[in-house]
Amino acid sequence: MSGIEFFARVDGRAGVQVMLDANVASVRVDHDGEKPVGVVTLAGGTVVAADCVLYSIGRSGSTETLGLAEVGVRTNDRGFVLVDEHYRTTVPTVFAAGDVIGFPALASTSMEQARVAMCHAFDLKYKERVSPVLPYGVWTIPEVASVGETEESARAKGLVYETGKGTFRGNMRAQIIGDLDGFVKLLFRRDDQRLLGCSIVGEGACELIHLAAAVISFGGTIDYFIQGVFNFPTLSDVYKYAAYDGLQRLAKRVSRMEGLPEGLPAQHE
Repeated sequence: MSGIEFFARVDGRAGVQVMLDANVASVRVDHDGEKPVGVVTLAGGTVVAADCVLYSIGRSGSTETLGLAEVGVRTNDRGFVLVDEHYRTTVPTVFAAGDVIGFPALASTSMEQARVAMCHAFDLKYKERVSPVLPYGVWTIPEVASVGETEESARAKGLVYETGKGTFRGNMRAQIIGDLDGFVKLLFRRDDQRLLGCSIVGEGACELIHLAAAVISFGGTIDYFIQGVFNFPTLSDVYKYAAYDGLQRLAKRVSRMEGLPEGLPAQHE
């Protein structure tokens, strides 16, 4: 189960309907009743009415009034400023960072981009680039966070991987605070167990994700979680059981494949 599917299931218990992979054909406000009602028509003809509708179709750069064209700074068709790897624009003396240059448009990455831009602008040597390992966090209830590869991106890149999952339900700290709906999911290479990605749903997910980000940054394996000692009771202890689960899945996969003809390709579960 992916993070968004888990999120949809939890919201469903709270009376919230989450519709995945739905294309919106139209949005209108119906004033027939005593109060306005938002009416959404999906591409398949399904009509959904709600007291409030949030319709998001992406972002555009708010750069029209900055006078960029007058000084020669170019933007793309969505209004985002074009920059190189040093955050230098098409004008060598002008740098740009943050939401104005587009993806990922996160406060965390924007601050780091600005620091890198300043270092290059003033020829400072202590920070040359932004880390390629970017953690993502959504401060919903429950929180959702991820870093690195997902199963979808790993398959698209042809990576041979295994997964391991630890649940909050079996974690003492989660039981104490009453948050049992959560998990840590690890994605790692089958051959050397190097950590490729991590997804977390639940209390503190946006904090917990930094541990996985650090392991990925240093090229570490899930053995870090197996061998490491975690304070008890803590939510981060779920990492250890996700790693145990991953090793068990890997062992079962190897056992199943031992009887297969040589050269038969392995399949993802």
